[in-house]
Amino acid sequence: MKVKIQDLKDVTIKGVNVAFTDTCEAYKEDFFEWTAFPVVTQFKTDKIMSGVLQGWHHTPNFSVIEYHVDAEQFYFFEGTALMLFIDIVDGKPAMDTAQIVRIPAGTQLDIAAGKGHFVAVAEGCTFKAVVVSPVQEAPRMDLAETVYGE
Repeated sequence: MKVKIQDLKDVTIKGVNVAFTDTCEAYKEDFFEWTAFPVVTQFKTDKIMSGVLQGWHHTPNFSVIEYHVDAEQFYFFEGTALMLFIDIVDGKPAMDTAQIVRIPAGTQLDIAAGKGHFVAVAEGCTFKAVVVSPVQEAPRMDLAETVYGE
């Protein structure tokens, strides 16, 4: 199944809140600057973890998705990423909802609980993102057919 890769700024993704942080105001003093990101995520638990996700260039072909019982928050800060999103309906990936989006550095995402997605691939050499998430499993589902980004 071929899916056109679209710029994130040009689409809406059900279950994903997006903010482009280049318009955020910064608070600055002599030796520091603080920029608060606008998307606020409500987690179901207080056991939160975070880390840096780094991805390398790879063909944007996806044959599996993952989902979580709670939300996840991403902040892409380096490179451009290509990421698959898909709805899960009646316990199965709804293939007609598949979207592959181009995510530039400086973008914050809040992915709702239960939203199907998979780890992004880098469009160029690499991308980096900070991920904040409750401690949770990442069950996977096979797709009915491979989704090819074009």
